[in-house]
Amino acid sequence: MSVSEFNQEEKHLREGQGALGTEGTPTSRREERRPPSGTPARTGFHPRQYLDEVVLELRKVMKPKRAELVNYATVVFFTLAFLMALTYGLDYLYSLGATSLFK
Repeated sequence: MSVSEFNQEEKHLREGQGALGTEGTPTSRREERRPPSGTPARTGFHPRQYLDEVVLELRKVMKPKRAELVNYATVVFFTLAFLMALTYGLDYLYSLGATSLFK
């Protein structure tokens, strides 16, 4: 997806949400929060709008390359192995100490 397609989709979503004015320029935050006069304020949860915004944000996420993913996974694996060995060693030492103390 190119940047221009992404911008067009974001503009389309904002128009659907009423966040763009008549000229296609963003409205200010204060105007955006204020409901039009004579209409009740919109309250509640709107699942479709929420899902559209989630998809829009997920498209901004950068995916790691394969080499980076392997590197991160390796670091996590060895860190986990080290912490498991440390926990096992401390548990073993404490059990020896408790056994000798209560014998």
